[in-house]
Amino acid sequence: MFLTGRNQMILDHSLVDTMRMFQKMGYGGMELSIVRGLTSVLALDYLDDYVIREVNEVSEELNFPVTALACHQNYVTDELTFQAQKRLLASARKYHTDIVIMSTFIPYEIRENTPEVYDKLVVRTGELCKAAEYHGVKLAIEVEPNQLFHNLNIFFDVAEKVNSPALKLNFDVGHMYLSEVDLEQAIDRAKDFIVYSHIDNMCMGEHCHKLPWEGEIDLKAVYRKLKETCYDGPVSLDIYLQDYEKVAPKCLEYVNREVFGQL
Repeated sequence: MFLTGRNQMILDHSLVDTMRMFQKMGYGGMELSIVRGLTSVLALDYLDDYVIREVNEVSEELNFPVTALACHQNYVTDELTFQAQKRLLASARKYHTDIVIMSTFIPYEIRENTPEVYDKLVVRTGELCKAAEYHGVKLAIEVEPNQLFHNLNIFFDVAEKVNSPALKLNFDVGHMYLSEVDLEQAIDRAKDFIVYSHIDNMCMGEHCHKLPWEGEIDLKAVYRKLKETCYDGPVSLDIYLQDYEKVAPKCLEYVNREVFGQL
């Protein structure tokens, strides 16, 4: 396994400057998000060919891959995001990746008081899966509290209804801990779907992305289980509350020494 950076929280640098910064720190690649910070703003120009060419040139120069594309926004009831997700799926191969990470955050009052939204979740996820199949890529859903996909049971129900080989999972350790509690059991249940991972730490009952050395989760045990069971690829550092650029070097050193280095 190797740790990758996420550009979403790096707002003061261009994509290529962010890549150069992460590579210099020692990260093994970058998860490229079109979401800007903790907002609903989408950088759709990241899906334009001229940006893709520039990023690929730097990626080749540095031997620094784009390991996944991502858009953590609600594609179920937001039409702009839904169309952006289609473009992400069409752009993934251009960025030399086959992983597109998506989530389904939706306001509580809609999620809980509008049950038909789950029917639309199946329909729209199915449409995106068809696009993913066409482009030869995988749609990696992130199970997370406050999402339509807020536990594995819902994911498996949608997966059965959609019935697409393109529908997969991004195993975000912190989110999965809040949703499922028993992470090793969750890995066993989801092993046929896991194609990517996010690393963070959390405390039960508190949806707060903590630094890897904080929180309750035994990250070494989780990633040993993942490696032995089904996954040994890139893992993205997923933190929001801290200064990402400032803490990234320390996170990399810690994860390599105390987590991946112990597997």
